[in-house]
Amino acid sequence: MMSEKLPCVNCFALSAKPEKCQTPCLLNACRLIVDQIVQSVEQVTALIQRKLPDPPIQLVHSKEVCSYVGIVAKTLYRCEKQGMILAYKKDHTGKYFLHADMVLFKKKYHNLSDF
Repeated sequence: MMSEKLPCVNCFALSAKPEKCQTPCLLNACRLIVDQIVQSVEQVTALIQRKLPDPPIQLVHSKEVCSYVGIVAKTLYRCEKQGMILAYKKDHTGKYFLHADMVLFKKKYHNLSDF
C-alpha cells in the first residue's frame, strides 16, 4: 500500500509522516528571519541613540535676517511682535535669530511653498 503524502503542519511540505517531517520547516525559517530583523532593528536603535551630538546652533544677526528676507529692520521687529519669528538671543550688539527660523520666516512672509 502506498502511503499518501500529507501536508506538514509546520511547513506545508508533503511528507508521508507529517509529525516527523525532516524537511526544513518554512515556519522555523520565517521565525529565524523575524528574529534576525528584530536584532537588526535593536542594533540600529542603539546606534541612533549613540548618535553624534547635534550640530552647533547657527545664529544670524537681525541685519542678516533683513537682508535675506528682503525687509527693513522696522518690519522685522513688527513681525517679531506678531510672533512670526522669535529672537533667540539679545545682547548689546542687537538681536540674533536661529538660521532655521530665518528660513521659515522668509517662506511665511513671502507665502512661499516648500519645494
